[in-house]
Amino acid sequence: MIKLLIFALLGFLAYTLYTMLRRSLGGGTSSIPPEKTRQGEEMVRDPQCGTYLPKGEALEKIIDGERHYFCSTRCRDAFKAKKP
Repeated sequence: MIKLLIFALLGFLAYTLYTMLRRSLGGGTSSIPPEKTRQGEEMVRDPQCGTYLPKGEALEKIIDGERHYFCSTRCRDAFKAKKP
């Protein structure tokens, strides 16, 4: 039983070392989508319900020349109906 635990621990350590080496030799840079930064994604506010959500998940709509971001089609449609 102890041998099994030791082998499992050694396997885990070997895997961890392997992934660290692979990342360091690969340059360590991951491709980040343009809307995201290392600090996270920009948050936008839905003008209809006031919900904040990541810009990449929001529905974008240009209304009367202004760019708006919505959390759902329901909020988008309600906002458009409210506009004269």
